[in-house]
Amino acid sequence: MDFDIPEVEDESPFEFWGQAEFRGISRSLDEDSALYKQRFFNKQQENPAHEMRMQFKPEISWKNGDFGAYIRPRVDVGWTQMSGGSAAAMDEPSEELFKGDDNWGGEILAEEALLKWNPSPSMSFEAGKKVLKWGKGYAWNPVSFISRPKDVNDPDRSREGYAMAIGDFIFSHDGAISTIAFTPVISTVSDNINEGLADDNTTLVGGKFYVLAYDTDFDLMFMAGDKYDTRLGADFATNLAENFAIHGEAALRMGYSKTTIDTAGNTANEQINALSFLLGARYLTESDTTLFFEYYHNGEGYSPQELKRYYSLIHSGYEAYETTGNASLLNISKNVSSHYNKSSIGRDYLYFRVSQKEPFDILYLTPTLTSIINLGDGSLSINPEVSYMASTTFEIKPRMVIPIGSRKTEYGEKVNAFNAELRLTYFY
Repeated sequence: MDFDIPEVEDESPFEFWGQAEFRGISRSLDEDSALYKQRFFNKQQENPAHEMRMQFKPEISWKNGDFGAYIRPRVDVGWTQMSGGSAAAMDEPSEELFKGDDNWGGEILAEEALLKWNPSPSMSFEAGKKVLKWGKGYAWNPVSFISRPKDVNDPDRSREGYAMAIGDFIFSHDGAISTIAFTPVISTVSDNINEGLADDNTTLVGGKFYVLAYDTDFDLMFMAGDKYDTRLGADFATNLAENFAIHGEAALRMGYSKTTIDTAGNTANEQINALSFLLGARYLTESDTTLFFEYYHNGEGYSPQELKRYYSLIHSGYEAYETTGNASLLNISKNVSSHYNKSSIGRDYLYFRVSQKEPFDILYLTPTLTSIINLGDGSLSINPEVSYMASTTFEIKPRMVIPIGSRKTEYGEKVNAFNAELRLTYFY
């Protein structure tokens, strides 16, 4: 008997997947905080303030032999009641939506867009816009010299990359040192490309050396260029037991110009060689509880006394504005806000995260509690959240961010007294 054998259809060189996300956010604002007074001293602001955000993020890959391509565009559309704010993320937009609107905002951009060439298993080249993930840290990566900083309240969230060209050369060996690799990187900064990565137009050259030795990952990194502070770094990661892993990284930024301000509004600049480092550990219990710790020292950060002087300036400026209508001190504080109002701007932090997989045998449910502590001033943030996979393609995640601290401390002077968020994500 003859059987018809169906022809094998060629697999498509394209793959397509992605996600669509809705976020509803409610912010209870701390009207007595320094950063609230600095931002809204001459504006009307509703309290609480609500936001809605929609994000569409498809991913497309193509492969034909040794060549390939990958793109991850992102479309953000949002509405907010925050005066003078935008519901869109603050990345560099390829196209800004709703220009000039006080409540609606949005942007269209490519988070990543790459061309790839793999002439052999031990050699590859990439060119385009890429998120370069250097470092072993979870909440912070001081050695990630050519990447946008993570959101410490949401480290897993994807970021926009930088334009660059990258190579990978891998060498395998028998013995204790089983793998050696080198990753050279070259990038450029101009008015339209990679703005903010360096102080002026320049070309950056860097690289990473990787070694796998005695079941431990080691990396050495460097990055240099004109109008750019030369950086050197190293990291490691290893498993001490099947359920216990440790990691660490350290970075030196040479010639960093640190801006400080005193309570009278006088600014100063100091050239320092800033050393930043972190140490972390992850432990998994038999009951599927994951405990995660990281200690981070930020060599570019401000001491508790330096932060206290900045917040005191804002409070004094607000009192002067209410009494006389003179906002000069508040405007002086705004001139340095890009330095002081960053995330994790203190010196020393402890990150603690505990998550429990499927407690009480509730399938697909994972509650998590995160705390970020500024060890210098004792202020902290407590972030509870719950992830529930209602189906293989639909996630429900309510979460909160609650800053706690006294006046003139980092978390005690945040704009938000707390914010609550409901995140709905559809994966396809």
